[in-house]
Amino acid sequence: MLNAAIDDSDALYRNGMEKFLEELFLDEQNESVQFKTLTQVNATQADVIVKSFVPGAEYICHPMLKFRSKPGLIIGIFDGDKNPYHENLPLCVKDAIFIHRSESLETIRNNIIQAWKSMMHNPRALQSKKCLNCKYVTLTVQQIIIAKHLLRGNDIAEIAVHLNISVKTVSAHKRLMMAKFNLSTDCELLQCLKNLKMHNPPVHLFSD
Repeated sequence: MLNAAIDDSDALYRNGMEKFLEELFLDEQNESVQFKTLTQVNATQADVIVKSFVPGAEYICHPMLKFRSKPGLIIGIFDGDKNPYHENLPLCVKDAIFIHRSESLETIRNNIIQAWKSMMHNPRALQSKKCLNCKYVTLTVQQIIIAKHLLRGNDIAEIAVHLNISVKTVSAHKRLMMAKFNLSTDCELLQCLKNLKMHNPPVHLFSD
């Protein structure tokens, strides 16, 4: 039996993905699949991990994934028009395959089968624990402070007054944050910052 762990807030999509993977692995590998919500504990032993990626998540450390003890398939689910894949992915998601939420079932099936067979035929040592060699993206201290204010709903002018710096300086930091994570809109920036706050506790970016 294969162990699958899923992290996706869309319950309908999650249920559909569970059914899809159950049928796929039964047909292709004659293996049943047991599904659980992705946690720090079961991530270490999961054969298949399905994780949603909000904008910018492909640039940051994913602590839940870096302690995996055996090779497995990581499936990243994304929305929008930007495929999260890039050459300098963090080591914990270096071998992930990315699937758009609206892709056809045939395309998803082919991509997963190909990735699974590649992993089984060419197992590689996990790189995810070699964090010192990883070039994941973080925020500077000043950017963290500004990020906190943005998440509270403050605009650039309000942040400038509160921090006693110029509006131009706040805008420059905001542009740098967006460039770091390849973000195009304020909505994407807020999604990215919320994700940092919720899913990256080891670096304590937003601890009070």
